Amino acid sequence: MNKLRFFLITFGTANAGLILYGLIALLSPNILVETFSSSVYQIPATATAALSYLSALFRLLGFLNLILGITGLILLWRFWSDREPWVKVSIISISMLSYLGPIIFDNTVGSIGVFEFIKHLLFSGMLLSALTITRFRQLR
Repeated sequence: MNKLRFFLITFGTANAGLILYGLIALLSPNILVETFSSSVYQIPATATAALSYLSALFRLLGFLNLILGITGLILLWRFWSDREPWVKVSIISISMLSYLGPIIFDNTVGSIGVFEFIKHLLFSGMLLSALTITRFRQLR
């Protein structure tokens, strides 16, 4: 039961983090645009078309993370109540693939701080939890 609890807590926290990241990127994409334009391509402030395009891309990233985080929490709740194997595989796939976008962005801009470290820690926890829970056939 401890492996199941670890799985539920880790993936629940990770999906809540996806929702938070998605909301921040959706509501204020300039945080990501400024970091990206100062670290990667040095886009001047006068290039409004390029900056608005980047802003739209980061809003899309935020929207996708928001939707996938909500989907992950809904599937996690369903797995908690039903213990269906296909739901477990869906949770693991959705959550881990969703974390790749923010992690790749952080590594691209070279900005690894406290929040980025938390993302890497959650990703590692999800990987460890997924490996331990998929090794056992019976979860009850």
